[in-house]
Amino acid sequence: MIKIGVLSEDQNSNIAVLIPHNIKQLKNQAEFYIQKNTGLTSGYTDSLYEEAGAKILSSRDELINQSDIVLSFNPPLSEEVPYGNKTFIGAYDVLNSYHANILPFQKNGVNVFSLNLLPRTTIAQSMDILSSMSSMLGYKAVIIASTLSPVTLPMITGAGGTLKPANVLVLGAGVAGLQAIATAKRLGAIVKAFDVRKVAKIDVESLGAQFIDIEGAVDQQNAGGYAVEQEVDYLQKIEQVLFEEAVKADIIITTAKIPGKKAPLLITKKIIDNMKNGAVIIDLAADTGGNSVFTKKDETITTKNGVVIVGDTNLLAKIAKPTSFLIANNFTSFLTYYLKNNSKENDEILTATNVIRNGKLINQKIIQEIEQL
Repeated sequence: MIKIGVLSEDQNSNIAVLIPHNIKQLKNQAEFYIQKNTGLTSGYTDSLYEEAGAKILSSRDELINQSDIVLSFNPPLSEEVPYGNKTFIGAYDVLNSYHANILPFQKNGVNVFSLNLLPRTTIAQSMDILSSMSSMLGYKAVIIASTLSPVTLPMITGAGGTLKPANVLVLGAGVAGLQAIATAKRLGAIVKAFDVRKVAKIDVESLGAQFIDIEGAVDQQNAGGYAVEQEVDYLQKIEQVLFEEAVKADIIITTAKIPGKKAPLLITKKIIDNMKNGAVIIDLAADTGGNSVFTKKDETITTKNGVVIVGDTNLLAKIAKPTSFLIANNFTSFLTYYLKNNSKENDEILTATNVIRNGKLINQKIIQEIEQL
């Protein structure tokens, strides 16, 4: 029977890519090894994994050596270690960091699959780890913003009078943006949203928010539902419209990303200089440069005019238990598919997610990105 190992993440991640419930689902298809304390920060003790049928191993190297397939959330290899014929499956950010996230795998001569590269197809929907992560990020962004903001999100009426609801502006209406919109609306805020993709208007308005329509966007149908880079003239038009909206906002959630590219700059110095004292920006694109000109990765800063800008790239760790539940189900779905279809040639899902085969970089999407560096 094939042997599958699950590595624990560093203290900054806290995500468990399989939880005990998933071990029970898969235990007839594989033997499972869990590195000690893998699920502890997500609320799943070693004893729960053992009850589900897994074996706990203390050593990282022992787990990798015992396993045929190794699962992890972040890339587990930082140096050349001869692990031999192993397959690593994770949520590796292979589009944005070749030297840190791909090169160590090549040196080890292993096989690598990254769920970040899943195609947007119906059959892959249950494996869509990016949607799971984005949904949790959108939710948490609003919760954090609500605690940092000096205003109340809902309208509150009492003996002392009436407090107006907060004005929330969401930039980017993908999964994270839509979840941010939904969360802010549930909390009672007035919400507006912008996205370069016209198709997003229907989703935004279905959640009760107002869509900011700016004509002239490049909207490619073959972009898999993601935003694409825009022309300079259109970006200038965006800046003017966003200036008018941002100066009225109490909270701004920015989520705009372009796969494999630097995040588009949407919140300029001019905009921030004219925002309200106490306004809050949660920049969910901080890991790829940020949508705000003053965003600092993994820092929270306050500008001279009192605007708070949060560039935390580790929000998922702050909600590790629900995030682990969703991501573990994605991994389980992918594993089930992998074990059933790995022997097939040119499988759409496995071809799209296979980054390295026997130490050789084979993923054409990644190769093209590297060539453009």
